[in-house]
Amino acid sequence: MFRKTGTLLTAALLGLTATVGWAGPAAAAPSAAADAPTFSLSRLVLEPTERGYRGSLRVTITNNSDSTDGFYFQIREPVAASFAGGPESHCDPDGVSEGRLVRSCGLPQGNELAAGESRRAPVEFQVLTTPRSYPMIATDGSITVYSWKFGSLGTVPFSAQFRSLDGKLARPQTYVQDTQPDASIELAGPVTDGPENTRRVPLRVRYAGDAANFGLSVRATPLPAGSMILHTDPWDGPVYSERAFVPGGQLMAGEEREIALLISRPTDPADETAPINLELSTDWVETVPDIDPSDNTVTFNLALPTS
Repeated sequence: MFRKTGTLLTAALLGLTATVGWAGPAAAAPSAAADAPTFSLSRLVLEPTERGYRGSLRVTITNNSDSTDGFYFQIREPVAASFAGGPESHCDPDGVSEGRLVRSCGLPQGNELAAGESRRAPVEFQVLTTPRSYPMIATDGSITVYSWKFGSLGTVPFSAQFRSLDGKLARPQTYVQDTQPDASIELAGPVTDGPENTRRVPLRVRYAGDAANFGLSVRATPLPAGSMILHTDPWDGPVYSERAFVPGGQLMAGEEREIALLISRPTDPADETAPINLELSTDWVETVPDIDPSDNTVTFNLALPTS
């Protein structure tokens, strides 16, 4: 999608560094020459929704030269795990910086801009925390825009503004995200017969905090001979014999989900009474221990309850 030049000019050499404050409507990268490309940012205002906060940052790039040039930008999210994609966001994963995900993004309708042309690219964000009665701010975002001809056009920090439930943005408090996950798991009912010679194991998982996550996964050990996790109910994504991802992706603070594992029956029916430990983990770019690991494991077996 993107093409990087072999000699990227730094923002310091070009004198193109700008700063975005929470109260400013936008920020623009000043240019060293009249025909150099420029870019500007809108404010990122996160609106409270039924599922956390959501908002869009708009990046506008202008080709001031007299010939066609290509552009893309690299952006670091202001809140961990807040990239939300979206139909107009043309972004690919590009690593991690200081605990924040990084994306490289192209422009809608292609990365080339004709002489004098401007184009705006939106990037959507979602923060899965409980909306507050007061405004907040997070200041860890940054963006670097690149030109195929000029290299780096500068790096600009930006903030995420959280609108309060009553619509206010002024005098925000600093948003402090949890650094450790707080997940839990429990059996949600008895083991029952499932389709195609399986046992259905109902589970309830809960995510109490707003620590960054891609989702949750469970690992069953030891599984008796002939048994493996075949799929989840609802079905959503891959399973790997003894490991399965909790359907639904990212979880927000306070969210609870009921799922079931479909596990094939053991080769030897006597092994149905063998205990199986099921451990819940929070998936993120790094391994972070749960704040309370005592509720991350349940034990069960594949035998049907006796009446």
